[in-house]
Amino acid sequence: MREYFICIRRSAKEVLGVSKGGRERRSGAWWWNEKVTEKIKEKQKAYAALSSCTSEEEKRASEVTYNVATKLGKKVVAIAKNDVYERIISEIGDKEGRKIWV
Repeated sequence: MREYFICIRRSAKEVLGVSKGGRERRSGAWWWNEKVTEKIKEKQKAYAALSSCTSEEEKRASEVTYNVATKLGKKVVAIAKNDVYERIISEIGDKEGRKIWV
């Protein structure tokens, strides 16, 4: 019986192939720009500072800095995506130049 399953698995592997497993990570290269890179690096520096804190007072100050950097990073990402979406939508039009979705 075991040889039967080995044969089925081998055939399935030959026909279908094998995946690495896990989830594929996708990058946001289509909307990523220099502003996003800059803000994300600031956020990473703030997180590194937060991780290396030893006293409670220092930790609270670093948490505030990190939270502000996180919010700014999210805003910059949203703005970058919105700009790209607007550009794409403005490029899409019918033959007479009218915009379809706007």
